[in-house]
Amino acid sequence: MSWEAVARKDFRDAVRSRWLWVLSALSILVFAGAAIGRLYVGGGPQGGGGGVLRTFLFFLKQGTAIIIPLTALVVAYGSITRERESGTIKLLLSLPHSRDDVVLGKFFGRSAVVSLPVLIGFFVALLALLPAASGLDILVYVEFALLTALLGVVFVGIAVGVSAAANTNQQALVGAGGLFATFWFLWNFFVTGVNRAATELFGLSTPQQFQLRLALKILNPIQAYKSLVDSLFMSDLEARIRMFSLLLGMIPNQQAAQALGPELSPMFADGVVLLAMLLWLAVPLAVGIVWFRDADL
Repeated sequence: MSWEAVARKDFRDAVRSRWLWVLSALSILVFAGAAIGRLYVGGGPQGGGGGVLRTFLFFLKQGTAIIIPLTALVVAYGSITRERESGTIKLLLSLPHSRDDVVLGKFFGRSAVVSLPVLIGFFVALLALLPAASGLDILVYVEFALLTALLGVVFVGIAVGVSAAANTNQQALVGAGGLFATFWFLWNFFVTGVNRAATELFGLSTPQQFQLRLALKILNPIQAYKSLVDSLFMSDLEARIRMFSLLLGMIPNQQAAQALGPELSPMFADGVVLLAMLLWLAVPLAVGIVWFRDADL
């Protein structure tokens, strides 16, 4: 017995509890509904199918950046603490599972519960978009779907890590909710504060200030996801500059464009941004595993 057995059991439990069916139905409703509305109600922008798809993904990105992390946290924050409070965790550990197996199994099981409905929803939406999409558009769409599923998996990792480290379900809820609020509502205040303090201490130039702010923005997994989605339609440099834009990216920041220069530093390339997202998956999960090893159950 190992983490695979725990993951299979967790996934089967989700199917029996209808979590998977509810999330699949919601994903189809949100993604396919948005696609149909964009194509057949809104009519899409002028300029052909590529314009329709780009506009659709631009606006969908704003929604998925909220819905997917929130869904992942709700699905996974109680994955371990709920079983600790009910006492079933002791039964699970009485089988040939280590504590590490339990945490990893919960992570993989809940990741499947979150990512599978997302991919189903995107597939149904793709069927609606096919009449207005080229082969290249479909490739971009698939990449967008995979990035969105990855965002869900990242937040499952965060939530399972929090759940493994927490003593009660309420602590896990507060921890997961606090992280979501930090990423969405408080992160830019953090970036501004650190930038201001560093400028006062070290006398940073304007380009250095923007580089520091960009590095801190990339460390936010939600902002990293949105910038990677932008990279599907534009260069790495343009996508990073867009992180400083106003009104959901519709008003460009000329000062940021001038400060970052004509070429993007390799430290801000797409691969680094993707690595920042993956660190938010690995680090909380690793901390949760280590913490859970010595937890008093």
